[in-house]
Amino acid sequence: MRVIAFMGSPRKNGSTDKLVKQILAGATSAGAQTEEFFLNDLNIRGCQACMYCKSHIECSQKDNMPPLTEEIKRADRLVFAAPIYMGGINAQSKTFLDRLYAFGTAENQPGKMPTGKKAALMFSHASPDENSFCQNVEPIARFLERLGVKITDTLFAAGGPKALDDEGFMQRVFQAGVDLVQ
Repeated sequence: MRVIAFMGSPRKNGSTDKLVKQILAGATSAGAQTEEFFLNDLNIRGCQACMYCKSHIECSQKDNMPPLTEEIKRADRLVFAAPIYMGGINAQSKTFLDRLYAFGTAENQPGKMPTGKKAALMFSHASPDENSFCQNVEPIARFLERLGVKITDTLFAAGGPKALDDEGFMQRVFQAGVDLVQ
């Protein structure tokens, strides 16, 4: 079982990254091999809406996204983690998710995503209310489900770094990794 995580925050070892590491620790404890990709370290251009991917297997752009697409195809499970900036996911995460459009078909049917994929979603934000931005990220889950990815868990780390001190929440994050593998 191979689990790969896409970390959207530009801050290595920040709250979002530590939460990703906790999910991956849970997945590892359940027997998975894991790997994390830092989107901020990669050259991923925005979708150009050229529709090339609808008549070809890949995107027309020659940047760092094609290797990530291959990683997604090879992985059994996925983790998407992003901080919430200004009420929505940050730019790095949005650009990456927009490029997953290449997995769909022109008829908006599940297409090129290998079957059986599952994913956990993690969002961190400074608001003390865990539910502050739930409605803002629901479209992400719906988009991934349209591609054929089953969402196993969606977690919201409220209060920024304070979430890391909440033992109950950190156990939920760890368990999300375990559940992702099972």
